[in-house]
Amino acid sequence: MATSPNTTLTSPKKKDESILEKIGTLGRKKKVKEAIELQEEGKNAIESPTSPTTANVGPEGYFLEENEERSMIEPTSRDEPKVKELIKLLLEWINDVLADDRIIVKDIEEDLFDGQILQKLIEKLAGIKVDVTEVSQSEMGQKQKLRVILDVINRILNLPQLGAWTQQKWSVDSVHSKNLVAILHLLVALARHFRAPIRLPENVNVYLVVVQKRDGILQPRRVAEEITGTNEDVGGKFERDAFDTLFDHAPDKLNLVKKTLVTFVNKQLLKVNLEVSDIHTQFHDGVYLVLLMGLLEGYFVPLHSFHLTPEEFDQKVHNVGFAFELMQDAGLPKPKARAEDVVNLDLKCTLRVLYNIFTKYKDTPMP
Repeated sequence: MATSPNTTLTSPKKKDESILEKIGTLGRKKKVKEAIELQEEGKNAIESPTSPTTANVGPEGYFLEENEERSMIEPTSRDEPKVKELIKLLLEWINDVLADDRIIVKDIEEDLFDGQILQKLIEKLAGIKVDVTEVSQSEMGQKQKLRVILDVINRILNLPQLGAWTQQKWSVDSVHSKNLVAILHLLVALARHFRAPIRLPENVNVYLVVVQKRDGILQPRRVAEEITGTNEDVGGKFERDAFDTLFDHAPDKLNLVKKTLVTFVNKQLLKVNLEVSDIHTQFHDGVYLVLLMGLLEGYFVPLHSFHLTPEEFDQKVHNVGFAFELMQDAGLPKPKARAEDVVNLDLKCTLRVLYNIFTKYKDTPMP
């Protein structure tokens, strides 16, 4: 059989080598796949509640001291509808709070662990400035910054700085290690404290695998962790009243109510050369509420009892809380609103507080 001079012949040996190379490549790919599968099986063995007591948790697992524990969330818990809903709502809330700063948070673990976003969030929510280094690339620097921020948050939440509860729910190490459960606990506490305009899903639970070192052996167990309970446990019964109706259906009447309350308040404050023009913002620090109660009851409120020029969030909360005490001393019912609601410029809560005062003192004559 004749062949063309330009035709390249492939020898049987080269052809066999080509086939062997392909087989070798397939073999290597199979080994890589098997290795990955084996690694995944090992990971699953760690996270499975039925794994042997000698499960390999990786090199870091053996750094546990005797009786020390380490926990991790079960992967299936992340896919629970309520957990997904909670994460979605918290992300939307954070992005709404930080909208003016043009900050967009997409991942609740990856974006919050270094403290940068948490700093912006608490500064915005509490109206304060946290004095820390803006950006830090080193792990030590990030943790130092995170510790300052968490100390500020714990103080605002009225939690002990080194209390067992805060150590259990969140800590510098747990947040920095992107522990989803710790970060969720922290954000839920902030959302509730600052009365975020979202309704948190009730009874959100996740399951953890907790590994403890006992007698030199890693002992895993499966535990349920509650992230949210019922909304009633924080006073969130969402009972509607006349102000809800005014806000939703009668804005004209609402404006009339606001004007009536401003007139009533100024009738008293003008006695000390003060005047309110914006009912939404001028009561949030509590000063006018304290002075108003003193004027209505006919006594001078000692200046050491409250902050006359409050700047920090907790100073404003103190003032509003003190005003609430004066209201109760005068025979008014305990306000349904929290002091934090008024400080956070919740207009509906502020109007409720003022309206309760108005109903008692509306006929009080000028001196």
